[in-house]
Amino acid sequence: MTQRSDREATPPWDAARVNLTSRELAPGVFAVMPDDVLAKDHVGTTGGFVIGERGVLVVESMLNGDLASQLIGLVRQATTKPIRFLVNTSYHGDHAYGNYLFPESTVIIQHPATRRYMEENFEEDRRFMIGLMGRGKGIERVQKRTADVAVPGMLSVDLGGQTVEVHHFGFAQTPGDLVVWTPDARVLWVGNMIQAPAPALPWLLEGRHGETIATLARVRDFLPDDATIIPGHGRPMRPGDIEFPLRYLRELDDAVRAAIDEGRSVEATLDLAAMHGYGDYSLFRWAHTTVNVPAAYRDLAGRGGGGAQRGEP
Repeated sequence: MTQRSDREATPPWDAARVNLTSRELAPGVFAVMPDDVLAKDHVGTTGGFVIGERGVLVVESMLNGDLASQLIGLVRQATTKPIRFLVNTSYHGDHAYGNYLFPESTVIIQHPATRRYMEENFEEDRRFMIGLMGRGKGIERVQKRTADVAVPGMLSVDLGGQTVEVHHFGFAQTPGDLVVWTPDARVLWVGNMIQAPAPALPWLLEGRHGETIATLARVRDFLPDDATIIPGHGRPMRPGDIEFPLRYLRELDDAVRAAIDEGRSVEATLDLAAMHGYGDYSLFRWAHTTVNVPAAYRDLAGRGGGGAQRGEP
């Protein structure tokens, strides 16, 4: 099982208080976001759906049955057409735990690494999510449901008058990160590879920040300038907004490499990698200090970053 960092005691958002809303971005193309998405720099899970002549494709299934029901209800407000496909951008519970509530006929789409992780680690992951989000948030009632179709690279789905593409550009936060692209509407759902617009920072829960940099750069280069990005937990963005997390990750890499070259321990590296200019993020202390700096240190020192000896974490 992939190791995931323990969070501080306060959940990043309260699953019992999320009210989902939908916004039509183009004909038949809807973003689904918490109603406080414009007021905060990190909110509950975002998603969406695309309506074609023959059916609907949904992006994400949310954390629990209550939120999945809200999402399905928003689809039903817009159309009575069947929900033919559901895409999970990662294995994270707030993006995939609601799968079980969708119709049996709905085809679940995941990356092979996501399906494998959920099949092998579901109960352990659910315990992690209960610890993260709190008890009594509906996570205890979720049931495992994994992919019917696994997409290692790219899949095109014809909904009738609407084409949706599912892409894997590489590792960003998990090995199985998928993005969902509507070429005509120029809308891209990216899941947790981008948490939210600035001042939100990446969460290096599984390290590998060098790969994250490369993947985000590929996504940016793929997109036309007028595309709309729906991040994992925030308001819509533009492709130019990807420069903020890229700049942060590159500066993080430089700072940690310098610390390793000086023979610093990970604790001493925290002082050197203070990263002034990024502290406006409400989760900065946890994301940067608790997760990102130690993750980058482990990755770079483990590879002999700069040739220095690895300090004791």
